[in-house]
Amino acid sequence: MKAHSETPTTHRYLLLAGGLVLVVAAIFTIWKLKESQPPADVSKPPAFAGTYPDMNLDDPAPSFETLRYVAETGGDSRTREVALVWLDEEARRARPLTAMRQAWLLDMLGKNGHAAWDNEFRLWLFNSAFNTLQNSPDQEPFTQLLHRLALHDSDRTMRLYALQHIGVQRSKDHLHGQLAEEIYASLLILASEPEGQVAGTAIVLLTEWRGQEESVDPDILTKAVAIAADNTRSIDVRVTALHAADSRALPLSRDLAVDSEQPVILRKAAIASIGRYGGEADFSSLEKLSSESFRIAQAADPARRAIDARQANPSAADPVPY
Repeated sequence: MKAHSETPTTHRYLLLAGGLVLVVAAIFTIWKLKESQPPADVSKPPAFAGTYPDMNLDDPAPSFETLRYVAETGGDSRTREVALVWLDEEARRARPLTAMRQAWLLDMLGKNGHAAWDNEFRLWLFNSAFNTLQNSPDQEPFTQLLHRLALHDSDRTMRLYALQHIGVQRSKDHLHGQLAEEIYASLLILASEPEGQVAGTAIVLLTEWRGQEESVDPDILTKAVAIAADNTRSIDVRVTALHAADSRALPLSRDLAVDSEQPVILRKAAIASIGRYGGEADFSSLEKLSSESFRIAQAADPARRAIDARQANPSAADPVPY
């Protein structure tokens, strides 16, 4: 009787042990199957069919959705190109973005785009985005972004882009009030930095700040001449400052033009300034410069013709200096 009473318990232990063996066997089989499968290709971005329902990755079309895909996944060469096409088309047609799309675009730019973008593409996309945002009815958030990039971005070209677009905003009368005052103060700081990489562009914006209808602040023009005369500054900054200065740069231009120790590009800018603001007294110097070298003659000969044309028709508009 005792042996018979133990049989159900024994059966239960046997069933439990058998179940455990089956579970272990199943786990081992699944593990072996996973081990035999090839690793996932992590180099390709996911299709995100649910996130981008209207997008065909096999044949992407220019659209906001493609731009969003490139910004959120990094994209590839094809989708990046198509995203730029859409941005450039929006800018060309001067179509304002919806408030939601503008907010998204500003947020994306404020976060510096995608980490997978190389610097060339980042610059290209940002500039195209800036062109599009110039059509926005609410310019202040865009201006704030440009202001921050102009002051703090690590790339000089991006800072120049931002400053140039600030200039566009100002010329369209989209920049005024307290924010305009803050940017004007920032431009003064940028122009005064001894080793400033964007000082030349900053001084140009300052000389154009009042528009064509009003005279330029004399202090700004004095600063432009000082920058152009500063041998410690980079050549491109000095050239830009010389172009931005008016006739008060003429004495400096006459000195720079004949100084063979100065870089040729700076001397040519000085000669162009003489052509714009000089007179008959400069003919002798320009003639000597024409015979100095071919590169110098490229600037001296047009300068002489510009002075001749101005003397023949004093009421004619001033020629473009560069």
